[in-house]
Amino acid sequence: MQKIKDLAKILALKNAAQHDGKASSKAVFGSLLGALPEARKDIPQTMKLIEDIVKNINSMTQVQQQKQISSLKISTDRPKTEKQPLKDLEGVEKTVIMRFAPNPNGPLSFGHSRQAILNWHYVKKYKGKFILRLDDTDPKIKTPLKEAYKWIPEDLKWLGILPDIVVRASSRFQIYYDYAEKLINMNAAYVCTCPKDKFAQLKKSATACPCRDLTREENMARWKKMFKDYLDGEAVLRIKTDIKHKNPAIRDWPAARIVTGPTHPLVNYRVWPLYDFASAIDDHLLGITHLIRGIDFIATSEKQGYLYKYFNWKYPKDIQTGKLIVEGMKSTSEARKLIEQGKLTGWDDVRLATLRALKKRGFTPQAITAFITGIGIKKSDISVSEKNLYAYNKKIIDSKTPRYFYVEDPVEIDISKIKQAGTKITITPPVKSQKDRKLSIGKLIYIAKKDYEKHHKKTVRLKELAYGTLDKKFNPCNEQNWEQSNKAGIQVLQWVPKKDSVDIELIMPDNTRHIGKAESNIKTLDNKIVQFERVGFANLIQKNNKITAYFAHP
Repeated sequence: MQKIKDLAKILALKNAAQHDGKASSKAVFGSLLGALPEARKDIPQTMKLIEDIVKNINSMTQVQQQKQISSLKISTDRPKTEKQPLKDLEGVEKTVIMRFAPNPNGPLSFGHSRQAILNWHYVKKYKGKFILRLDDTDPKIKTPLKEAYKWIPEDLKWLGILPDIVVRASSRFQIYYDYAEKLINMNAAYVCTCPKDKFAQLKKSATACPCRDLTREENMARWKKMFKDYLDGEAVLRIKTDIKHKNPAIRDWPAARIVTGPTHPLVNYRVWPLYDFASAIDDHLLGITHLIRGIDFIATSEKQGYLYKYFNWKYPKDIQTGKLIVEGMKSTSEARKLIEQGKLTGWDDVRLATLRALKKRGFTPQAITAFITGIGIKKSDISVSEKNLYAYNKKIIDSKTPRYFYVEDPVEIDISKIKQAGTKITITPPVKSQKDRKLSIGKLIYIAKKDYEKHHKKTVRLKELAYGTLDKKFNPCNEQNWEQSNKAGIQVLQWVPKKDSVDIELIMPDNTRHIGKAESNIKTLDNKIVQFERVGFANLIQKNNKITAYFAHP
């Protein structure tokens, strides 16, 4: 019964994640019976158990559900996601203007691509406008990287996304200052000089700080002093909200702070606008009609709503999405530090989930786009396996990717007893776009060390060459009158002719490296995706007379 109970909980959490936090007892019951036939022994008891579990899970918030999903490492992806069309936008009037606003503290990651692709999808659909807004006003925690201002447009172009306008937030400080002063004059903002700890206590108790009641003239004087007299942390511009608001994060939120000695690569200011303030102003001035943002930005929407109310602006249509968690992909949050420490080779290191790393491994932008649009937009978090992306990529490249022979950790085998030894053979690949290729066999070949150790002294088939007993000197079988049934189940081994081979290094997604041999036909290929037969897909890179293959997936 415990086995049934454990699986029922997993199925219920998965079903809840796929249906906005509400699981269906019937759906869980059907899935459970299909997976565990023993659950049929006592149908009433099983159904009662499922109903109790579903009732408990449905009483949770989606955040609580997601914590359990994450702790149990449950994959919540749907099958055949490519058949789930994206819903139409609500509230479309004359035109659609959307923006993608990454922080240029590194190149784009796979996670970033979701927002970019979804925005681009709708802009194309409604023939609207796509704005790239570089959100670079954090000079302390997520310090921008100068190269990223170039990398991000390049990454978008690789995805097929061409912004109509590129806006850099750090070039718009005077605009933010002007609106800050308007808010002060409207008595809708004030400069707080309370110590951080003291203000935190007041906010927690829903009590206004003394600075809130200062006159607009006093606040304007303080505002001017932020640019020359106050030091870091001594003064903060705050937006007046409901000091009794049920969410403490909304209460008189900060709009601008002082940062002396910023490490920004392009500008050197003293007063820095914060995200909620700067992005709200830009969204209005740029005419943004629809926003796609994570569900964790609910508080941001409410904070910015105060600004829009003060200025009598119309807030964009807010579309919220849950997190997309791709199991198997490495986070890039610590990438910059690890790169600087020399623990990663760069932003295209295969252990990262940057678009540059995925491109290096042989993933296509079409696969990434299909994967993202197939998942769609849901408020609940979605956890999927990296294997789902493999499937999309394979579907796109399989029919057009040329095949070649490759073996890992090569072991030399004498095949002089085989009739074809010393001759050339023609390989006809199953890819229509790839021409037949010739291999000069010679009397020596390589096979993979693991194959040799596993099948030594056994009857095997050397792919497209011969059957026989595997040894350092291969002993071919006489296939005349050899019944087809004798061939069934015999292991097929990949091989590479010694006289017609090249050295190659295969780098796996975890950065483990394997030395191997590949047929010499690959020597003319560079930055080309190939399929090594019986191994998988990889991207070939040639540099300094060395051939490196970056593994994508099986």
